[in-house]
Amino acid sequence: MAIHDSPQSMLYESLPEMLAIAEYCLTFSKDPEIWASPGCYGIPAALLLLSIVDSIGSYIRDGDVFNHFAILNDKNYYNQNFSTEDLRILYNYRNKLSHNSSMSMCVGLKNDPSSRTILGGISCRYWLNLSPFFNISVVAGNK
Repeated sequence: MAIHDSPQSMLYESLPEMLAIAEYCLTFSKDPEIWASPGCYGIPAALLLLSIVDSIGSYIRDGDVFNHFAILNDKNYYNQNFSTEDLRILYNYRNKLSHNSSMSMCVGLKNDPSSRTILGGISCRYWLNLSPFFNISVVAGNK
């Protein structure tokens, strides 16, 4: 941690730190004897990854906070092909996690490293796949 003289120098420290902690969250295995469900620290990982999207988008995209999430479709950063509705779902994930420490009842998290799909869903039930989201966040954060 250091005192920075510009937002850019702070980003060179803050984004790698956020990615490092997100990776820790994804590789940690919760003890099912202690936690209600097994798995990784998915909620803090999701919040960090979505915050990274918001942060990068705030420097690259103009407009309101929702517009920051359009960085996900930028070929130079995340290179996804999300619809406006998909972007709204991701934006709402971030809002609920950040402001309420919860998610909507019709969304969930998964951590499937074998998949490249970040956001999936069937019949109004959505899931955010954290492993591929982390992988493309590393690429975007290093630009």
